[in-house]
Amino acid sequence: MNNHLYPVNNRSWVAHFIHGEVSIVSFLKSLLFSQSKRMVQYFSNAVRVYVLQGEEDARCAALAAAKIAGKRQRKAMLNLLAQMNSNVMQRYPDKNARNLLSQRISALIKDLESRDWNPTDAHEEKDKLSKMNEEYLSCLYQADPSIFAKKFPKLF
Repeated sequence: MNNHLYPVNNRSWVAHFIHGEVSIVSFLKSLLFSQSKRMVQYFSNAVRVYVLQGEEDARCAALAAAKIAGKRQRKAMLNLLAQMNSNVMQRYPDKNARNLLSQRISALIKDLESRDWNPTDAHEEKDKLSKMNEEYLSCLYQADPSIFAKKFPKLF
């Protein structure tokens, strides 16, 4: 009877180690993908509140999310903004409202495309957000997009 914690056969031990490592890697990948997806959703929800309500705290939250995002996430965020702008231009019958919403979206696109953000930029935007809305910042750290739907349920 084998009372060892690890298999006696070195090959078996290596196989268990590698299998465990692969499982850990798979888990971490899924966790990071989930976190990434939630961060894009946080951005999307913040943008919706900013564009439809004009809330500057939500604009700052969206910019903070974009500045801490990786290049792929930021590209997804820019694609999302382009799609939102297209939807606004096609679906809003009121020309004044359509122009206002489009201007807000375009300003965000311009901000995101203006340069490659670095950690200092992200830190400054998070610091600004902490002064404007501590609750949004806390949810940013948790990649929790639900804060916007809780505060503005009619928009979601």
